[in-house]
Amino acid sequence: MKKLLSVVLMSACVVALAAGPVLADNVNDLLKSADANYEAKKYAKALEDLEWARKEIANLQLQEMKKLLPEVVDGMKGQDGDGGSIFGINAVSREYRSEDGEKSVTITLASGKSSQGGAGLGAIMGMAAAMGAMDASRQSKMIIHQGYKGQWSLDPETKEGMLVFNLNGGSMINIETEGYDDEKVAEQAAKSLDIEKIEAAF
Repeated sequence: MKKLLSVVLMSACVVALAAGPVLADNVNDLLKSADANYEAKKYAKALEDLEWARKEIANLQLQEMKKLLPEVVDGMKGQDGDGGSIFGINAVSREYRSEDGEKSVTITLASGKSSQGGAGLGAIMGMAAAMGAMDASRQSKMIIHQGYKGQWSLDPETKEGMLVFNLNGGSMINIETEGYDDEKVAEQAAKSLDIEKIEAAF
């Protein structure tokens, strides 16, 4: 179930971040071009410019979202994973893996404000977390941080855990653990996040 949910979450954002830094000047140039094409009644070109500007702004937002992720969790240094924007959903993730590869933590931030896709994704993940809590074969616990309630569940056989915080507007925080037999590291990862700031950034 956990692996399937990971695929669902990240496949919603399959467009990779553009290589190299995104410059705000690119946005200004595109907006100027859109304005010039609009005045020249080249509406298709103007729309194309605006779409590219939207993508550049989305990438700038993703870069800012990355800054909200911790550098280290449980002594493991993070490595940026998949990220992108599609259907109005933006997502970034960072993986923290032990040197022997036996343990790992992955934190994903997904924003879907003003997006039907985002609202749907939040509902799916919320339902999955609730189902995990009801599964008698899984350990489960509610974890509260900064007043936000998260649902944690763990498969004791595979030692795969998941902690989900559903935020306003379909945004969410997903913390996945592998190789741990309790919620302590997932809770530690959650407490390293400023959820209020994350929600505001979304």
